[in-house]
Amino acid sequence: MAEATIARKNEAAARILAATLTLISREQKTLPPPFSLWTPPMGAKEIKEAALAVASGGAQVIWVEESHPARGLALLQRQEIESELLGGGAGRLKGPFLVDPEASSRQEKTFSLATKAKWLAKGLSYRFLSVKSVHDPAIIRGYNEAGFQAAEITTRLGGPIAPADPQSLGTLKNPGVTLARAQGGEGARLLKGLGDLFYDGHYLHGPSLPPDFSRRLWAKVAEEALTRGDLALFALDPRAGEPVGLALASQNGAEAYLLILHVAEEKRREGLGRFLLLNLLSELWRAGARTLKAETASWNLPALSLYLGVGLKPAASLVALHHALN
Repeated sequence: MAEATIARKNEAAARILAATLTLISREQKTLPPPFSLWTPPMGAKEIKEAALAVASGGAQVIWVEESHPARGLALLQRQEIESELLGGGAGRLKGPFLVDPEASSRQEKTFSLATKAKWLAKGLSYRFLSVKSVHDPAIIRGYNEAGFQAAEITTRLGGPIAPADPQSLGTLKNPGVTLARAQGGEGARLLKGLGDLFYDGHYLHGPSLPPDFSRRLWAKVAEEALTRGDLALFALDPRAGEPVGLALASQNGAEAYLLILHVAEEKRREGLGRFLLLNLLSELWRAGARTLKAETASWNLPALSLYLGVGLKPAASLVALHHALN
């Protein structure tokens, strides 16, 4: 009986959430800059995914005021990989989702949501909370006031995948590598040979996390993607047969997301990143993907230049923050 009651509550919360996010998204489209730049409207697919997560119990809704849902909300989700690596629960906040032209009010609402999230997370025995927030100064101040530390600024990009052009790919300069698709055991073996995958750890910097957390997390992300069978292209040194680069993307129907684009330090500035990415896009097109999303640290100018060069456009600037719970 208790489980049935919880399920009904989750389904009711999911319906209210979907209706509220749809309303907020519509209102955001009518707002002038800079607010419209800080808070790009959510698409129908994102709203559906959020509602499904709440309905299944995988996410919990936190309201500014439960009696007035449209005044603002946030979502709290457990992060399984982070929880495993930290040896305790870790959660990710999404939001806040709100429309409020007054900066002081946005700051106050964000502080309220972040404080409620901390209490909820403590009740769930979480040790760590992270959030990627829109780059709105009032919202960032609200999170700071609640004890969250800014860790990184990232740029999210997106755009269409151009039709594969075998002729242009054939004339693309190869920087002295061979390409190999690999999953499972072979993929895991090649992954170990790449060393540390990321040098821009996004929101993972800071004194509240172990020094090697970023390295272990991205290795785990890659391992799980290879196990799922996500598209992985390894660049191999033809002489030694050792991996020197990796392009890894997940795909959901016509939409793909670039998880990792990594080039070994000794092979950078030779065109290998672009070579890997263009071949990955060709593979994704053949698999039915038509759009690609990517994200990188805003200071990573080589990556930003590469993504812009293949037709991706900046979609949002995000601030990553985290909070260690005592």
